[in-house]
Amino acid sequence: MKHTRKSPRTYKAWQWALAFGLIVLLNCCGFPVYNLTKEWPRSITLLYLALGLGYGMFAGGILAELLPERHWSVIALLSALLACGGLGCRFLLEFGEASNAYNFTLPNVALHLGAFVCLSVWSWQEAVKRARRAA
Repeated sequence: MKHTRKSPRTYKAWQWALAFGLIVLLNCCGFPVYNLTKEWPRSITLLYLALGLGYGMFAGGILAELLPERHWSVIALLSALLACGGLGCRFLLEFGEASNAYNFTLPNVALHLGAFVCLSVWSWQEAVKRARRAA
């Protein structure tokens, strides 16, 4: 059996695809970070807030590894686009269900996007700073 060498470009493309797919998936599963239109039990609310904090920071770390030399505005735009992709997947996943009526309100979407973008940009900046100090 003959093994072929894959080019570094192939691995880089896989890294980007997996990273972006993971960020979209996290936004799909983690929406809404806090539901302003329907009251949830306190334990579920705290769990969603903790997970939202975690995946926002994780996304920033992923983006810092892939795009360390970019400006923060590029990272913010990319984070917002990936988050919108996740919200779109979530909407399609629950299309026709009653939960879309109270989850996809303007305050919930704005809070989720704002929190995710702010956390990921902040986390990206901190990861880039630490990497520069270590180098």
